[in-house]
Amino acid sequence: MTILSQDAKVVQASIFERLPFVTDLLAHFLFQSPLEVDSVPYRLGAPEAIARAELLLDNLVLQLGNSVIQPLLNHLADVELIKQNFYDRQRMSSRDIARFSNSLSWHYRRKQYLDDPTAIFESTHSLLTLSGTGIKQTAIYASRRNELERLSGIPLLVTLLLEFRDALSPRVRGAIAALGSSVIFVLTDVIGRGIGLIGRGIIKGVGSAWKDTQNTP
Repeated sequence: MTILSQDAKVVQASIFERLPFVTDLLAHFLFQSPLEVDSVPYRLGAPEAIARAELLLDNLVLQLGNSVIQPLLNHLADVELIKQNFYDRQRMSSRDIARFSNSLSWHYRRKQYLDDPTAIFESTHSLLTLSGTGIKQTAIYASRRNELERLSGIPLLVTLLLEFRDALSPRVRGAIAALGSSVIFVLTDVIGRGIGLIGRGIIKGVGSAWKDTQNTP
């Protein structure tokens, strides 16, 4: 426990502080407060509230699991007892463990600098949920204007690039469509005429050769 507690601040910042609607979910169950779904409040027991509470609970449980596994991999990844109890039998080599640890580190960096700013800009939360085939990501709508206004550094730059891309995309598509029309015109008109001239030249040459053959004694 002492080793795992060394990453308490990291886990707090990277996982716990990013969990959405935990307070709302607890208030819904404990005090029967309405639970908002797409900015519409629903009473306890309403089908919409039940479905949303299920998604939030799935995400909460899975993220709690991540909060244990993350420091475990950081400090005890190659300990044999841990490998025997937590790892897939086909993924127990030191190389596989190092590869998985690096992939997980990259995942958290991507989430911090790319996925989270994108979700904030798109007014969504990405939840880990359980399905018949395993764990999947589910996006839900939520107003995140306050978070958007507090962004800075790389996350802010990501949102600006997304906005620039959105503003530019229709014009770029229009330009490409116009260019495509021009290319089609060139291919069908100019090149078509050239092929026609070549065809007429071939026919004329064949006709001349035929006449020469007829005139030969």
